[in-house]
Amino acid sequence: MKIFLKGLGLLVGLPTVAIALFFFWASASTTEQQTYADVFEYDAPAPAVKSSYTIVSYNIGYLSGLANNTASKPDRSFFDQNLQRAIAALAAVSPDIVGLQEIDLNAKRSYQVNQVETLAKSLEMSAGAIAINWDKNYLPFPTWPPAAHFGRILSGQALLSHYPIEKNSRIVLERVADKSFIYKAFYLERLAQVSQVSLDGQPLVVINVHLEAFEEGTRVRQTRFVRSLAEEYAQTFPVIVIGDFNSALNRPSFVAADGKTYQESQFSIQEMLASDQLASAVLEAQWNSNLTFPSDRPKYKLDYMFYTPSTLEVLNTQVLSAAGESSDHLPVMTEFRFKASLSEL
Repeated sequence: MKIFLKGLGLLVGLPTVAIALFFFWASASTTEQQTYADVFEYDAPAPAVKSSYTIVSYNIGYLSGLANNTASKPDRSFFDQNLQRAIAALAAVSPDIVGLQEIDLNAKRSYQVNQVETLAKSLEMSAGAIAINWDKNYLPFPTWPPAAHFGRILSGQALLSHYPIEKNSRIVLERVADKSFIYKAFYLERLAQVSQVSLDGQPLVVINVHLEAFEEGTRVRQTRFVRSLAEEYAQTFPVIVIGDFNSALNRPSFVAADGKTYQESQFSIQEMLASDQLASAVLEAQWNSNLTFPSDRPKYKLDYMFYTPSTLEVLNTQVLSAAGESSDHLPVMTEFRFKASLSEL
């Protein structure tokens, strides 16, 4: 009897230990956390002195197109084609600053390409700054089939610039509370990346965000925090807030890649509209003509830019439809200039 019980214990215990060991290994990070907000310099031509500047915000979806976060496993050539199309669309507007969300640095799902460095060099940017929000040894997502698992992942947000990036930091936003321990161990961190760029000697603070997609209450609170953060910086600097806010006024519900239906009743993007210090680069009345998602047939505006009208003037905005289905989002572009009275502040 003792031998039987011992054997049964081993039969039950060994798989449990193996699962536990796999969990702790898989959910562990692959990179030193002190590098999560690094700034890089690249060899590039010196920019000309300009009177206006162009900034682009792009949820690049790790160049997975409409296969983003699905069980589909596109081949390497698919990613290469999306990269070239994205580069061409961005280069066509000669951006001075590019803010990116969902960009991989060395991830199995995108064939270990450092997409930040590749884009920076292709666009002849002289500086880049990162904010890592997903760093796991092995990500068992999508759940099935295992062959489609993301595996090792290093991903996040980034800012590319023709001009020096003098400061860069990452602020981890509120996490979804009502989730299991395992979910929290593998889920990405939602961030506000705060970068100070020197445009011909004039400082500009760019806040690059990628907010919670599924839990509305958390997203509302994240949006309020981002607005407060931008308003605080606006006391000292011109500010532009860019990114994927995961909120659209015309989307009361949506079906995600996991097949579940999620509701939006509070429309968290309205928290940004409530600010008396920030303005949308596109008037709210024109949002329906500036749709960004999904990229094949845009129905919703999830990607926004807000700026400080006391210090900046917006000259032009547009959605860059030429990017096509390189991502499931389309990039947005704004041309702006500093107000003449800025030197008097």
